[in-house]
Amino acid sequence: MPDYPSTHTVLGWAAAEALIDVLGDKVRFSADSLTLPGVTRHFKGFSSAAHENGLSRIYAGIHFPYAVKEGRRQGRSIGRAVAEALQPVR
Repeated sequence: MPDYPSTHTVLGWAAAEALIDVLGDKVRFSADSLTLPGVTRHFKGFSSAAHENGLSRIYAGIHFPYAVKEGRRQGRSIGRAVAEALQPVR
């Protein structure tokens, strides 16, 4: 069955890469679920949150693994480009 890159995954990884560039990937944080009241997710870094974000598309039956893999590739590339563009001019 044909599929296309997961936009959800692209956006998650783009944001993660930009944040990793500024803060590193060792920032621990928690997020409350909007769809599961009372559930809090805990992450050891931005990449772990982005990874779980992509997996959610597979678990929900929205995408196949290839679409998430390609979304990750595209998102990381975009995030790195954004981080580079936001560097101070010397």
